[in-house]
Amino acid sequence: MKTGGFGYLSDYNKMQAAGFDYAELDLPELEKISENQYEHFRRSILQKEFPVLTGARLFPITDPIFMAEGFDPESLREYTVHTCERAAGVGIQKIIMGNGKARSFTGELDPKREAIFISFLQMISDIASDHSLEFILEPLGPEYSNYINTIPEAVELIKRVQRNNIFTMADLRHMVRGNESFDDLISCREYIHHIHVDFPLTYPERRYPSVDDGYDYQPFLKALSESGYHDTMTVEADVPSDWKSAYHQFQQTFRLNVHP
Repeated sequence: MKTGGFGYLSDYNKMQAAGFDYAELDLPELEKISENQYEHFRRSILQKEFPVLTGARLFPITDPIFMAEGFDPESLREYTVHTCERAAGVGIQKIIMGNGKARSFTGELDPKREAIFISFLQMISDIASDHSLEFILEPLGPEYSNYINTIPEAVELIKRVQRNNIFTMADLRHMVRGNESFDDLISCREYIHHIHVDFPLTYPERRYPSVDDGYDYQPFLKALSESGYHDTMTVEADVPSDWKSAYHQFQQTFRLNVHP
């Protein structure tokens, strides 16, 4: 199991020093920096040999537009291409779309608009494929979105997208807060290509797991082990003030061998 930390460009060196295996970065930040800043960062990754394997929050959008009347997927093509180019350039392998508010619907779910959303996912998948990237559709709990709340719901949509590089993931927080069974980790295993964890009982605060936080992580870890999953797991929590302490706290809590 490879374990990563989530942060921003300014956190990259801190994540490496803390002991993580890889970094998960914010894609909109990576997309918007200047070409000189991007090239400097890309070269630093090659020199340090600390990979950035995953990118989160594909779009910098917080308004509910994906399911709104008049939404045109083509309006985001240029941004998606540029983001995928930059992601691939720094070695990212998986781009993740949560964007819960952006994909939420404000009234009854309109099948016609859902069809447009599916075409949007197809466009993203195709662009990602052109850059040898996996596209990860993240299920989100009801506090974050009213559409695609569980892993099986994501899998059902993925089947309709009909692309071979789109997958889903499991986020402990969203499973817990949506009362989703950990059995879904096993039954949907072939579609799960990434994991997010944090202390799942606070909202909106997202803390690092701790041995004394009062939450029993063993049922989740047991189901994950039974599923045979052994790929990437990111602690997607609020950026810590002390990365080394946060990493030690997480490792101690999960009792993971962080090296594959």
